[in-house]
Amino acid sequence: MKFLLSLTLVLALVACGEPAETRTEELTTANSSTESDWMHDDLDAALALAAETGKPIFIDLYADWCGPCVMLAEDYFTRDDYKEVLSQCILLKIDVDNNPQLAQRYRAQSIPTLILADASGNEIDRITGVAGSPEEFLPMISDFISQGL
Repeated sequence: MKFLLSLTLVLALVACGEPAETRTEELTTANSSTESDWMHDDLDAALALAAETGKPIFIDLYADWCGPCVMLAEDYFTRDDYKEVLSQCILLKIDVDNNPQLAQRYRAQSIPTLILADASGNEIDRITGVAGSPEEFLPMISDFISQGL
């Protein structure tokens, strides 16, 4: 049985044309470059950067167990068209399970909740939930962000 499993692994590696370690590193690099655009759970740092740059703060209140939150993070915010629109903001993800005080500050009664805030952290507007496909949701996000510019 171990031989058969080893043979399957070798064949899979040969068929893919590169070692699994290389593919894993590439995937990690691709995901980390997307994640590096976002600050995590640090409102004070986001406020300081917003004050310095004059950009509004786009806050994603989420939880790892929330399906729509994961969908936004993986299928929407990673797209180039979203990255372009979101680049107008300081991006902050707040895990509501790890930061209940911030979730309470922004009155997140359900997730995902997207908050557009000024450089003082005051809410300008909010979107609760996800509406439609990435293509359908993008104009809503674009209009949402334009309110803070």
